[in-house]
Amino acid sequence: MSHSNLLVLGLIVFFGGMGSLVSSFIGDNGWHLPMIDEGIFRPGYLGNMLVGGMAALASWGMASSWNLVGSNTSALTLSGSEMANAIVIGFGGASWFKGQIEKTILQKTAAVAAGKPSDAGAAAKIASATPMEALKAAKNMLS
Repeated sequence: MSHSNLLVLGLIVFFGGMGSLVSSFIGDNGWHLPMIDEGIFRPGYLGNMLVGGMAALASWGMASSWNLVGSNTSALTLSGSEMANAIVIGFGGASWFKGQIEKTILQKTAAVAAGKPSDAGAAAKIASATPMEALKAAKNMLS
């Protein structure tokens, strides 16, 4: 594969990763490095960028498969609309990934809270908290 083709593929991954950065600011994932918090892996912005970049590359590859395996594989190109699509797909891929992490956190929150006596104050806090704050509130409920 030529250097220009690798550059096009790298740019797709880059723009997908940039789209995923926006997703990092929405919800509970935030701007942090990958970590394990309360026993749950949280990928942070680097994990979001990886997923967003791979989602954009997969989307672009599906749309451009003829360019990759067809009769003319010599030169890949990248249009403005493909860059914009990579950003949107990167955002969507990272948002999906983040949603899966938050689902895991909320399932753990429900399991912890269900095992404790009723606590109206904690219930109100959990109802308006981010997923990680809800999990911490559930763990701090009186036993």
